[in-house]
Amino acid sequence: MTTLRPFRFGVNLVPTPGVSSWRETCRTAEQSGYDVIAVPDHLGVHSPFIAMMAAAAVTERVQLTTFVLNSAFWNPVLLARDLLTAHELTGGRVEAGLGTGYVRAEFETAGLDWGTAGTRVTRLADTLAALRTLAVPTPLMVGGNGDRVLGLAAEHADTVSFSGATLTPGSARGTLRMITAEAMDERVAFFAERAGERDSQVERNTLVQSVIATDDRAATAKAMRSRMPYLTAEQILQLPTLLIGTPAQMAETLLERRERFGFSYVCVQERYLAAFAPVIGLLGSARG
Repeated sequence: MTTLRPFRFGVNLVPTPGVSSWRETCRTAEQSGYDVIAVPDHLGVHSPFIAMMAAAAVTERVQLTTFVLNSAFWNPVLLARDLLTAHELTGGRVEAGLGTGYVRAEFETAGLDWGTAGTRVTRLADTLAALRTLAVPTPLMVGGNGDRVLGLAAEHADTVSFSGATLTPGSARGTLRMITAEAMDERVAFFAERAGERDSQVERNTLVQSVIATDDRAATAKAMRSRMPYLTAEQILQLPTLLIGTPAQMAETLLERRERFGFSYVCVQERYLAAFAPVIGLLGSARG
């Protein structure tokens, strides 16, 4: 990356039962300095677009995005209608993240063909092409890890979200396995080559799975090996999907990752909303 983009920060919120709780969480996210409220697209939780509109009603500044839509769940023409409506009713605060879907059990529950990895990527490709043809004005993010998905992001996306994990073979519930920093280097390089001149125009995102506050990074990483025995403690410290340390150490880590991978758009999971907020404050001068 020849030019470092300003940081922006998102939190991935799972809509909770009860309107007051959802409203309060969304307000807290905005007041804590987050730039983006992201909502998932899974069965068993609220519909992403309805949740986004409820979030928009109680916030003023934050962008609202899907992280990420399962393209198999959506007819592209009807999806375009929902995106255009959300764009209009929020004053242009909506973005759209899309992926292939990775939880086989959800496909089965919805009566959808799980198919193969290839057919799921083809469905995503068709959806992206349709949204561009229908002139949907919302910025599009494409999330994934494989060659074809990153190729689609290189062609269509305003933002590419690099998955820091791969799907465990045969897992109906979508169990993921973290990839190393070296593996991420290769994925980022692949994307840059595929994107060519577009590379500098595409924002790079990552979803941090865990934010662990500690004064002893080494001991914490060593203890985490019980959950990730396929990695060394040093590899755990370097994982692009983890942040371990004090807020100052986490801020320094994100600066290093922006330099190494180009990750300027960083999302965290909801349970780390408060823990990550001090890091946002420390990186204020590096934001847009």
